[in-house]
Amino acid sequence: MPKESDADVTFTETRQATATETAWLFINRIAGSFDKSQSHMRLRALLEELGMLPVEINSPDQLKAMWNDPAQIRPDVIVSVGGDGTAAMIAGVTSGEVPIAIYPAGTENVLAKYLQIPTDFTAFSKMLSKRFVRQIDAGKCGDRTFMLMASVGFEAEIVHQVHARRNGHLTKFHYVRPTFRMLAQYEYPRIQLDIELADGTRTQTEGYWAFAFNVPRYALGFEVAPKATPDDGLLDICVFTRKGFWSTGAYITSLLSGSISERSDVQIFQARSAEITSLDAPIPLQTDGDPAGFTDVRLAVLPNYLPLVVPKRKAR
Repeated sequence: MPKESDADVTFTETRQATATETAWLFINRIAGSFDKSQSHMRLRALLEELGMLPVEINSPDQLKAMWNDPAQIRPDVIVSVGGDGTAAMIAGVTSGEVPIAIYPAGTENVLAKYLQIPTDFTAFSKMLSKRFVRQIDAGKCGDRTFMLMASVGFEAEIVHQVHARRNGHLTKFHYVRPTFRMLAQYEYPRIQLDIELADGTRTQTEGYWAFAFNVPRYALGFEVAPKATPDDGLLDICVFTRKGFWSTGAYITSLLSGSISERSDVQIFQARSAEITSLDAPIPLQTDGDPAGFTDVRLAVLPNYLPLVVPKRKAR
């Protein structure tokens, strides 16, 4: 996939941090594979060093209460300390009204890697001080906002199982046993899709496993939808049309080799929206690595919805 040039992306430079600015510091304390309390302390100190007033928030309910309180002064920036799902949750609550700076602290951090957001504190401090903002699209899956992707079927069932048993930090190894269990047990209910294409026309298809991507990358660096870009006003929908142990094994092998988009049994559409239904039992959904309920559901794109603070260089 060709790299973006400096002319491909529009950035807005906001004012540098001053003593009058407030930063909400949302910390997901169970994000990632281990405790990061020392990093949390360093981030609070970093914000103070920039002359900002940090207000720490530790739960979605606390964030919603503060955001909806008319007496509460809105922050100038929200620092999201966690993974992709944490930042997506913040985006959903704040409706894209305040820039979000992601400090990558999750298991995969796919979006942060795609946008080359640093974990080094000096580089992160420079990014916050300069405050370049990139507007990217977001997706909607029912009433949930997502930044990376949504999926329905096999992989979403694994996400549901892992999170149902979660009692703390997650590592990649937490997904290994459920994956093998689902290879043997998953029943592959049929998924039907009614898709609104980029030109406004509609098409219908069906399969047994489907994704909707806002960016081309997925976990472990897999590039599933190479044409997906986060600011084109479209979602790239991938539908896997075969089912069963051997077909799923072949799909996983193609994901590992980076050739999934070349398969004849994988359909890819660039779409404005899609209605996803099942004639069988409700099928699990996930967004940005978190459980997102069950079918039936409508997917849609929210163009230029989300202001993200990024380094002034391009995503690869």
